[in-house]
Amino acid sequence: MKTTTSPAREPATAYAVRGALGGANIEHYLHAASALERDHMVREGFETGSLDAFAHRFGRSGRSLAQLLGVAPATYDRRVREGKPLSQDDSDRVARLIDVERAAARVFGDEAAAREWLAAPIPALGGAIPIELLATTPGHQAVMNALRRIMAGTAA
Repeated sequence: MKTTTSPAREPATAYAVRGALGGANIEHYLHAASALERDHMVREGFETGSLDAFAHRFGRSGRSLAQLLGVAPATYDRRVREGKPLSQDDSDRVARLIDVERAAARVFGDEAAAREWLAAPIPALGGAIPIELLATTPGHQAVMNALRRIMAGTAA
């Protein structure tokens, strides 16, 4: 008995949104229609050029924002030089920042206030600066928990 199998296809191809350099564009991530689309973009890796544009929102260069999020400067420089996107892990850290910025904007009512909060020492975080905690999953969780407490009115 002969069985036929359909050729394997990559389910994520329906979500492919590539930037000019072959990586995902952060601007597209910001407007993605679904979590699956955002997942694909993170797995593909963000273009360093789109990180540079996004970093200006925080008054930083892409390189300094990447370093703040745990990307080694030499790694970032090499990816820029070679025209390669950030790794999946590095792109995931950038995605965490985007998600936290969105949550903070909902809590504080606008993006400027959210970015101000992200860059200031926060007593509810033991005086830590939220954006500096986003390089790790536990740090991200602590920042999100602080935002939830602020939203609930239980933290300043």
